[in-house]
Amino acid sequence: MRLFSLALAAVTLLPTTTYAQDHAAREVRAVIDQLFDGMRAGDSTAVRAVFSEGARLVSSGTRPDGTPFMQASATDGFVTAVGSPHDQAWNEKIWDVRIEVRDNFASAWMEYAFFLDEEFSHCGINHFQFVRHPDGVWRAIALSDTRQREDCDLDPRAVAESEVATALRNYLRGHATGDGSHHAKVFNPVSSLYFMRDGELQTIPSADYIARASGTPAANETERRRWIDWVDVSGDAAVGKIVLDYPGVYIVDYMSLLKVDGRWQIINKIFSVENADG
Repeated sequence: MRLFSLALAAVTLLPTTTYAQDHAAREVRAVIDQLFDGMRAGDSTAVRAVFSEGARLVSSGTRPDGTPFMQASATDGFVTAVGSPHDQAWNEKIWDVRIEVRDNFASAWMEYAFFLDEEFSHCGINHFQFVRHPDGVWRAIALSDTRQREDCDLDPRAVAESEVATALRNYLRGHATGDGSHHAKVFNPVSSLYFMRDGELQTIPSADYIARASGTPAANETERRRWIDWVDVSGDAAVGKIVLDYPGVYIVDYMSLLKVDGRWQIINKIFSVENADG
């Protein structure tokens, strides 16, 4: 079984890894995901928030005659283009993410494939450089990429793992915002949640779970941490582990997903809850 970690094992940290570095790497990964989720949704506000003022975009490649080339630009035009109406979603799928953190500087490498909806366009490698600002937020100061249309030997499993992670981030957004509509995007209507209470098996239909959403973020949202720990895919079936690390409580979710009508959906969720007071 091949597990693809989206939290720690997939990020390359410098020697003497600390809890602070682990947390910083997850924060950086969240910013990366915000960029590509924002592109997919055509949300220029979310995309603009990823970049520092003065950040640069750099693309490189090779011309047909073998001559290398480079193009550099500010982010403004790209951000505007993201928010401009277009018929097909800018659907960039990433995998093999490597994040390196030291103090207030971070860099990230990853492979990607760019699709218009699900129509393949091109592939390459992205390289980000990040700085943590005085407000504590990581923002990109540069994003470089390579681009090619041919010889893109895409690993279908890696692409599928990226798709599953994208789907599961709807679940994370539901928790972050208290908006049940995000959960509704990823839970299949027939899905249920299972857990143990006082030694007895309990179950809740996902529709009931979604209906309980508060509609607003939790009062202590800034103190809550949540992330996708790993994803494993086989054909049209997948499982994923999600960690919710909240003040006073530690929750682990295991999600079972199937690709239904071309979309990854949660079919069942089992979870455990560990309170700080035992």
